[in-house]
Amino acid sequence: MSSEVVTHRPELRKSVAAGLRRGLRRRLDEYRLTVRLLLQRPLAAAGLLITLAYVGIAVAASFLPDRDILQTDFANPFPEAPWWWGAAGRPGSWFGTTYPGIDLGMAIFKAIRIDLYYSALVVLGGALIGILVGLVAGYKGSFFDEALMRTTDVTYSIPFLVFAIAVAFVLGRDFTTLNLALLILWWPPYARLVRAQVLSVKENKFVEAARAAGASDTRIMFRHVLPNTLAPVFVQVSLDLGVVIQIFAALIFVGFAPQGGFVPELGALIFYGYQQGAASYPWTILFPGLALVVFAVGVNLLGDGLRDVLDPRLRR
Repeated sequence: MSSEVVTHRPELRKSVAAGLRRGLRRRLDEYRLTVRLLLQRPLAAAGLLITLAYVGIAVAASFLPDRDILQTDFANPFPEAPWWWGAAGRPGSWFGTTYPGIDLGMAIFKAIRIDLYYSALVVLGGALIGILVGLVAGYKGSFFDEALMRTTDVTYSIPFLVFAIAVAFVLGRDFTTLNLALLILWWPPYARLVRAQVLSVKENKFVEAARAAGASDTRIMFRHVLPNTLAPVFVQVSLDLGVVIQIFAALIFVGFAPQGGFVPELGALIFYGYQQGAASYPWTILFPGLALVVFAVGVNLLGDGLRDVLDPRLRR
């Protein structure tokens, strides 16, 4: 019997490798189909292009030293209009300057990186925590489900603004504290979403077959159940990015910015323009606001497109 096992071991390895290659090809085909269906929808394609453009700006800004982006003209700290805005505009400045004499275009360039980075941390971190909680709660059921879902309900009921103010009062006002406060409250919707998907998926025949074959609960959850619950999570992530970046900017605008020095963040840039006077220097509010709105619209268009193309009826 041992000689038969040894004889058939190479064939077994080949069979496993062939199965892995087939699975990889199927996944690649699914990704290609998703992209093709997405590009067939003009609004979704526009949302994808906007999102990729902002990601490209964030990546490019990370390679530029701060001194090349934020060159402060302390000799003339008051905002100046773009060169095309009026005769008094600074030559070569497309977006004008903001207080204290910083080129607004370069400040927005850096602010996009900061806002996108911290918003992605909140959304992806919350999604990861929520996925794990919802997966365990939905698959295990009974006590695990009850305990985890009640914890989710309690967290879900906390007003994020009040909680953020309390955390900032205790730990101080900085980006890390604000990020932590939002992250703590952002996972419950993902936990509920994944739990609902798991309750449906775990009743399928392939899960029963894996259980009958002797697969452990951990393997079934992460190998068979989890991949079939992620489609709505991707949609929710894309939609939440636009929401979180607006919340982040709003909290910075109302006073959560770190104290001391210039803060290149979209909400802070809008605040600086508001302090100087929106009527006198409208470009200082207009351009950071547009940068914020365009990104929010782009990721929402992308999320709506993903919701459509991930519909199983379109993939038959």
